[in-house]
Amino acid sequence: MRRAFSFLPLILAVPLAACFDADLTVDFPDQNNAVATMAMTATPEFYAMATSGDEPFCKGEESLDEDGNHVCTEIVTGTIDEVINDPDIGEGMTIERRDGGLIYVAFDLGALTDDIGPPADEEGAEEMADMMRAAFEGHAITLNVSGAEVLETNGTVSEDGTMATFVIPLAITIDGMADMPDTFNALIQPGG
Repeated sequence: MRRAFSFLPLILAVPLAACFDADLTVDFPDQNNAVATMAMTATPEFYAMATSGDEPFCKGEESLDEDGNHVCTEIVTGTIDEVINDPDIGEGMTIERRDGGLIYVAFDLGALTDDIGPPADEEGAEEMADMMRAAFEGHAITLNVSGAEVLETNGTVSEDGTMATFVIPLAITIDGMADMPDTFNALIQPGG
């Protein structure tokens, strides 16, 4: 099993005008296994920032979309127990086995978004925050949890009842997520 997604640290160090969309799906295809898929779509500006150092933008599969954005897709597979016990797989994500073979997943939304935005004590922080709000408009982090059936969630359940989704618009992260819950959680019956 591979370790943490290579670009998660990038999400937590977003500079001014560097926009991206991130989509994380954790699927439980059966009682024993988990598949986590992270797709990050980076604007050309974000891609330039991400590739300016020694580290590659993507250690997974990299492609260009129809708008010229760079898309990095990484997939991590393993047993549910490996995922539960791997401290690097998802900082801010909790996975627990529950009675009846159910799986509970919770994402700490603060841990995912606390570092997105300008430091409050930095000179010009409010002007920077205004520029970031405008740049982030229309971009989001989307979290998905799927299995045979979603039994409980504070997210949105797909029409077929197999996926719970929670969308975090990046623009609201600048102002402290005031209207968001502390966690996105779902209780899943594993299976496909």
